[in-house]
Amino acid sequence: MVCIIIHYYMDRRKIENITASLAILLLFLMTFIGILLMGDLFFNWDIFSPEVEKLIGFAMASCGVIIFSSVLVNVMLNLSIIAINSDDFLETYERNQRKK
Repeated sequence: MVCIIIHYYMDRRKIENITASLAILLLFLMTFIGILLMGDLFFNWDIFSPEVEKLIGFAMASCGVIIFSSVLVNVMLNLSIIAINSDDFLETYERNQRKK
């Protein structure tokens, strides 16, 4: 039996920054479009045709799913960063305790 160990480096901070930026950008876009759709609904402006409104609704739902996924990725990345930092802290603490 052959055991293959693959070691890779994942820049967690960079991925966290990308997903957080994506979530914030999409949230801003959803807010702006949502305000336009509410104005269209309340004031009967007829800015968008019914087909376009359906398409915008689908796009907003898709953005909502992407935002939710981005938040979950950020939570998981932050938990792994906390675990790595606490492991490093404990190793340093144990080394210092052995020296005393």
